[in-house]
Amino acid sequence: MEEPLEEFKPSYTAIFSVNYFIQGISQSLFSTIIPIYIIIQLEALGAGELGGFATIVLLPFAVKFIYGIISDKFSSKKLGRRKPWIIGPLIMSGLIWILLPFLVTTTNVLMLFTIGGVFIVLGIAMADTAIDGLILDNCPKRQLGRVQGICWGFRSVGIITGGPLLILIFYLSGIDIEWIFIGYGIIIIASSFSVLIVKEIRVIENVQVGKNLKLVFGKGKNWTVFAFALFNAFIDGVIFLFITVFVLFQAGIVEFTGGQINIDILDENITDQLVYGSSALINLIIGVGVIIGAVIGGWLADIKSRKLSFYSSMLITTISLLLFLINTWWGILIFFALLIGASSGWRNSGFSAIIGQESTQYPEVDVTYYATCNSFANIGTVIGLTATSTIFGLLADMNFYFQFAVVLIFLAIVSNIGIIPFWFMKEEEYELPEKIGRLD
Repeated sequence: MEEPLEEFKPSYTAIFSVNYFIQGISQSLFSTIIPIYIIIQLEALGAGELGGFATIVLLPFAVKFIYGIISDKFSSKKLGRRKPWIIGPLIMSGLIWILLPFLVTTTNVLMLFTIGGVFIVLGIAMADTAIDGLILDNCPKRQLGRVQGICWGFRSVGIITGGPLLILIFYLSGIDIEWIFIGYGIIIIASSFSVLIVKEIRVIENVQVGKNLKLVFGKGKNWTVFAFALFNAFIDGVIFLFITVFVLFQAGIVEFTGGQINIDILDENITDQLVYGSSALINLIIGVGVIIGAVIGGWLADIKSRKLSFYSSMLITTISLLLFLINTWWGILIFFALLIGASSGWRNSGFSAIIGQESTQYPEVDVTYYATCNSFANIGTVIGLTATSTIFGLLADMNFYFQFAVVLIFLAIVSNIGIIPFWFMKEEEYELPEKIGRLD
């Protein structure tokens, strides 16, 4: 793929990063705040139900390749082929966030946030795919790891800490949580228009989607990349959903009895504010770890070796998972949470550089290829959540710590399966030329 003809401005990275962060807040709300909100409304919720809720809401991310096809093929004369698929879907997501507080009741809270969440995440996934396309179209190869690492890091910080950050700023200041949803909806709509500043450097007319799809899906080597993508993300949904709940459990802020995560049976001094505030603090710490790991992983991928970035991320991921097996004081668990965040940022920034480089083999449908890899990654996340929910269900009568330990061992094992397809990927297709053979 040729280098862009015009300079990739630093301001573009800033615009993309801000959008990724703001979009990530939606996933943050659904993974860290909405579950607590639902538990408080219903007073109890099963771990399996919690995992099922997260699985359904994340489903739109499993078909990102469809949004990639749409973004590659259909364009606007005025806005180009990426911006319409950023602005339009984000407006839809923002409007749903604004409307949800006016419709929710204690009887429909789980159903409404499940259905509304699917459409919100659909808008986020479409916009996320189109922004990936803008980056791949415009960014020079030698900056790809760092740019995607920074953007992914901000998106991940939004996913992990965005919701809790809103809680700390607004809810703990006395504003009802429903106003947070409304305010955030307005912010996400306003932020979408910032991409109008970005000039689309590479515009390809008359993209032959059918021909290129046969090229992408017809090659066996690409299915090796897709398998690599699937296993790379297998543990992400689980660690971000349940790590916070586990630390809250160890701190005595939530209880686990009869297969249910409970709040109403605890000491009357444990208020909603304490639950939200503690959750926010834990997730902010995880978010700090994510951005640190993303920067390190992106730097290693571009400056040292993408192979080195991947293998080192596997090591830190395995170690950080197994550390939670230590039954220790909850304050130490927060430090482990920082490591688990760093492992995620490290692993995914290196992963983004690898599949970003792979996608440059197909310039007409680069975002379709990239989005397909992300679709398999999100399928992996959904499978991971489903498998974990099943484990929790099978062990419902056991102690919560024992259940969590079984899940952690399972995740530590499956997180390393991605090494197998990575072995069979051609180094010259994902590594920068001067880095090939660096670890041989």
